[in-house]
Amino acid sequence: MVPRVCAGLIAAGVRAGDAVILLSPNTIEFPIAQLAIQLLPATCVAASPSSSLEVLAHVVKVSKARWAVVDESVLELVENVTTVVPDTLRKVWVIGSSSRNRPSFSRLMKTEWIAWPQQGGDSSFNPAKDVALMQFSSGTTDLPKCVMLTHCNVLTIYMQHKCLVENELKDEVVTEAQILSRVLLVIPLCHSYCSLIFIQTVHVGGCSVLMRKFSPDTFLHAIQKYKITFTPIVPHIIDFLVHTPLLEKYDISSLKSVMSATSPLAASTLQNFKARVNCRVRQGYGLTESCASVTQNHPAFGFKMGSVGRVLPYQEVKVVVPGSSVGLPPGEEGEVWVRSPGIMLGYAPVPGSAPSPPTLKEGGWLPTGDLGHCDHEGFLFITDRIKDVIKVKGFQVSSNEIADVLRGAEGVGEVVVIAVPSSRLGEVPRAYVVPLPGVPVPSPKALQDYVAARLPQHKHLAGGVQVVDAIPKNATGKVLKRCLREEYFKECENSHGGGGHDREEVTAFLQVNSNEA
Repeated sequence: MVPRVCAGLIAAGVRAGDAVILLSPNTIEFPIAQLAIQLLPATCVAASPSSSLEVLAHVVKVSKARWAVVDESVLELVENVTTVVPDTLRKVWVIGSSSRNRPSFSRLMKTEWIAWPQQGGDSSFNPAKDVALMQFSSGTTDLPKCVMLTHCNVLTIYMQHKCLVENELKDEVVTEAQILSRVLLVIPLCHSYCSLIFIQTVHVGGCSVLMRKFSPDTFLHAIQKYKITFTPIVPHIIDFLVHTPLLEKYDISSLKSVMSATSPLAASTLQNFKARVNCRVRQGYGLTESCASVTQNHPAFGFKMGSVGRVLPYQEVKVVVPGSSVGLPPGEEGEVWVRSPGIMLGYAPVPGSAPSPPTLKEGGWLPTGDLGHCDHEGFLFITDRIKDVIKVKGFQVSSNEIADVLRGAEGVGEVVVIAVPSSRLGEVPRAYVVPLPGVPVPSPKALQDYVAARLPQHKHLAGGVQVVDAIPKNATGKVLKRCLREEYFKECENSHGGGGHDREEVTAFLQVNSNEA
């Protein structure tokens, strides 16, 4: 099917180097389309189907796409984009029910494949420079950054997994092929995390079961029905599995392993999960910009509670003094830098904007913006995002440390801690707490006292505690702290006429703390 779709794209006029937007929830057609676009070789622009009109228009402008493969559920959104950014998309193929005005994607599968290179192969193709995949990563601006990944970058995923299977995992009682025999994918395929797992599953000949979106009952039913052996998920799904009574309704004994990534997994949540669900837990650390995983906490080659694991094949990690390239010894906290053949070519320039300074440092190192340290056994620990560190009267306070303490309070489920401005202390921590279902949560004052009894004064919740029904997240489970900050200032304006914060102070604070990671 992949060569046929590739031939159909060429017959329609798509040429090597063209950008083709792929906008769809998890469907069987998604990976077929992605591989066909890359085989051409054109550039697959993997965008989130939950994108707003503004974000999708930004994707079209930055990628300079002239073609698109879209699911019927988001066709209206794409139609609206063509009115905002006219004279861009030349042709749109629709996955699902055919449209009167748009051709069906299934039509491409009927094209006869003709041996290469008559189909339009380009002798100037350079796998180290030509972009195979564009993915979008939330950064320090409102609009996502376009990460350009070459064919060589993407190849790192295959090579890394091949090395793992043939070396570190070769003596396993349960082989990687057995673990990946039936994989449930609920994370969006447009995200590097899910894309990576899909490629690894194909590599060992496993079966992928795709979910369009997460639903508790459907998720557990799918594990039971399809005898799922592995699923890559995110911390808030693990937290859900720890507490949901639905777990008693389904047989999930086929599950041999799960993986957690995209955001930190609290040690207490991990322990509770392992006590309730009889399967292994892997933890991974990586970035869209690194294409493949950088580290993994894996039982086969070392697992340490609280760590994101040891460095994987083809990856290098060093910890440096923030703001410099000076390396730090084991045990000392600094900014995590990574280097590998998977590191992106760079960010695509934004039309009409001033050129950004180079992201990569001398020698090809990528600063991650994460704070962490390595221990003497080579395990990496991520402690916080640099821009999430709260500066209280000169002290640097980790928001994650406070959140971990709060999770120990009775009745507390999810916790997020952010920085809010203080005229007296500069910044102070403020917590947002989601109660466990069916359990009375302590009052905000009691939660403040709980933290005060366990942490020094500069780490107290001087910004207050708010009990909420849910924490805002993006499609891959990353908490949108910026939304919480903006909501905080709106509440201040509504209830206190600004809450003591003037408009310039609020604007400056939001600009400095605008990352959504």
